[in-house]
Amino acid sequence: MSGDPSVRTRTERALARIASRDREVGSFVSVLSERALATADRLDADPASRSLPLAGCAIGVKELFDVAGADNSYGSLVREGLVAERDAAVVSLLEAAGAVTVGTTRSHEFGWGITTQHARRGSTANPWNLGCVPGGSSGGSAAAVAAGIVDLAVGSDTGGSIRLPAAYCGVLGLKTTWGRITRHGGVSLAPSFDTPGFLARTVDLLARGFVAVAGPDPRDPATLRAAAPSAEPALRADGLRIGIPAAAPRMTAARARAFGELVAALRVLGATVVEVAMPDPDAAFAAFVPHQMAEAHHVHATALGTWPSKAGLYGDDVRSRLEAASGVGVTAYLDARAAAVGVTGTLLAALSGVDAVLTVVGATGPSTVDDPDHVATPDGTVPLRQSAMPTTVPQNLAGLPSVTFPFGSDDGIPVGMQLTGAPFDEPRLLAVARLLEREGVLTVPRPGGFPADGD
Repeated sequence: MSGDPSVRTRTERALARIASRDREVGSFVSVLSERALATADRLDADPASRSLPLAGCAIGVKELFDVAGADNSYGSLVREGLVAERDAAVVSLLEAAGAVTVGTTRSHEFGWGITTQHARRGSTANPWNLGCVPGGSSGGSAAAVAAGIVDLAVGSDTGGSIRLPAAYCGVLGLKTTWGRITRHGGVSLAPSFDTPGFLARTVDLLARGFVAVAGPDPRDPATLRAAAPSAEPALRADGLRIGIPAAAPRMTAARARAFGELVAALRVLGATVVEVAMPDPDAAFAAFVPHQMAEAHHVHATALGTWPSKAGLYGDDVRSRLEAASGVGVTAYLDARAAAVGVTGTLLAALSGVDAVLTVVGATGPSTVDDPDHVATPDGTVPLRQSAMPTTVPQNLAGLPSVTFPFGSDDGIPVGMQLTGAPFDEPRLLAVARLLEREGVLTVPRPGGFPADGD
């Protein structure tokens, strides 16, 4: 339409939002103004670009993915001063679809943490409560979307790193099937689990981002088994079948109430809700930890070659995890892999007769920036990882896709709900989410102080 703003105008607005809003939030690491404006001018000069699926959409990219000209430290002083020379494959694919990269968003150091806090390098705050963490490790991407700086941001998920910040910041998050999207040009945390994905304010943007990047890439052998995404199925609310856990997981009263209200809303729409047997979350977390630790130790000791030679430059939390990971032996690793097979079988059985399984992300809300590693629960103060990750790691052990969306609130912060689907069933999950969005069940609220600017 002739009245639509130019891509340059939209990009300038996004850059202005970074300047005005990110001083409080700290979601960006590198702001790429010159690159972004050059991309915008190139798109404006090509009339055909208006038909691209992400035409003129300003995006933030998690700093674990290489972006030419941006800080390439992967959130760590271990790599301080390095600058990326080329774009990761995901970035190239998004820009080919019309996106404009305005900067890189903050990650927890090397992606190994769920708070996006770093005592010496900088941290990200939660736009809903600046005294709380945004989750992690894709905390910068989630906070940038929640604060209305960008409408779409790239994240990655190894043990909940998209879903936890999406939940804590009250935005949408898409964790893709392992092997669905190329990881070429980014740093790995644990290769058996790492998968790129997106955070957004609308299901449409999640879907457009996903379709733009999904598919095989010979540079990442894990994607060789992934077919191009199919069209979203046409779903009716009265035809939906949603599974919920037969055994009620531990969580705060506010989260349990929100979950019950969502289930009731689904039934009002005509959906069939059935109880299904789910993996024991604590057992899944116990299996995940040594599996992830062994692979992460290999990445740092062998692939990056920074451990233990640069141990003193790591943040305290990541350094302590690497020290512990050095003690994970072959037997513990193989036992963990065997346990993952059991988790996968239980999840696939749960999904066999439903469109998706619905669960709550996190037994509590986020921790505070003053004590980021602990959170208060009905059972007392516990590590945040112990409260949060048992709700997310089963999907990583099984390599399954999930869509996270906000519903209800807990102590003034949205509660994240998670729809999990069968392998490569992102189109169905997005169709379910789109239906809920159309029916008004799924909405993305805005935190106070970060209003829409009319873009």
